[in-house]
Amino acid sequence: MRSALDRLNADRQYDEYRRRLDARKVLDYYGMENDHDEVTQTGETEVIHSCLLDRIDRHHNNGDAHPSASCNLERKLYVCYSYWGGDLFHLIQKMENKGSFAEIVPILAPFLSDATATTDDFRVEMERLLTEFLATPGAYRAELPSYSERVLAPWALIHPYLHERGIDSDTASRLQIGWREDDNRIIIPHFWEGKLMGWQARAVPERPGQWPGTAQPNPKYRSTPGFPKADTLFYDHSRSRPTAGSVVVVESPFSVIKAAALGLDTPVLATFGAKVSDTQTKMLADYDQVTVWADPDTAGTLMQRRLVAALHRETTVRVVIPDEGRDLADCETLDDVKGKIEAAVPAVTVLAAQ
Repeated sequence: MRSALDRLNADRQYDEYRRRLDARKVLDYYGMENDHDEVTQTGETEVIHSCLLDRIDRHHNNGDAHPSASCNLERKLYVCYSYWGGDLFHLIQKMENKGSFAEIVPILAPFLSDATATTDDFRVEMERLLTEFLATPGAYRAELPSYSERVLAPWALIHPYLHERGIDSDTASRLQIGWREDDNRIIIPHFWEGKLMGWQARAVPERPGQWPGTAQPNPKYRSTPGFPKADTLFYDHSRSRPTAGSVVVVESPFSVIKAAALGLDTPVLATFGAKVSDTQTKMLADYDQVTVWADPDTAGTLMQRRLVAALHRETTVRVVIPDEGRDLADCETLDDVKGKIEAAVPAVTVLAAQ
């Protein structure tokens, strides 16, 4: 296991590469227009310009002819005031349609200043750095990107599939769940610490005579670029994020939404799938009791084992024995959900069976 010193060194290496990142080179590479510099009250330089993100995800009616985006050259932060904000690495991820920092590492060379190595040496250096990032839990501690909530407004429509799944209109509106007509997907926004981190677009199944299915249903969930799956947990953002007490952990945001619709008092957190990160397990270790309710399939079993192994020495862990073909989102009544949680078995039962 990597030590705290290893993690600190990886963070320092990341900070060094962010320091070397030339913000103007990034802006010029993506064709910045209508730009001018402004100096902030703290003496930092911000480049005001027409939004680059509008080129890959149209959200300005006039192409942002009157600039509403800015980049802080010292802090390496980018923001479109009506849409999104994050650091420049996240901006590059979005512009290149990449889902992680690791995927943009090969294209960073032209954007870095103070380079003293040859091209080949630089490539080797970056590969080494990337390897350390991937091997070091908790590395890459950049500020998470966030969106303006106004981007959700065009999708504030309730698809009947939600009602089929037992999710009423009030719950959908409260959690700002909507429907995007152009690709026929349910939009599930993800909020963290009061900020919109992005959203997942869930495919709609076909119901002949009622509504068409999503034309391209795979993958079932599509996430915004740089979606912080590994760094956060999904929860009912209309309530305060629980920081103590007992929680139920599931895979799918849909299970969280269903629990909210049924009125379950116990907070439910989703990991965005069966793959659980070290960051997520560290968050879960802070709760007094964690009840793991994984999906009844191979991936769910592996998730359950990982969480039990990681948490049983840190907190009280219980495990729901799932019914075949059903997860929390398939439960029809509050009593059904409560009954499954109350019947959860101690983690030692799972450990003994491994």
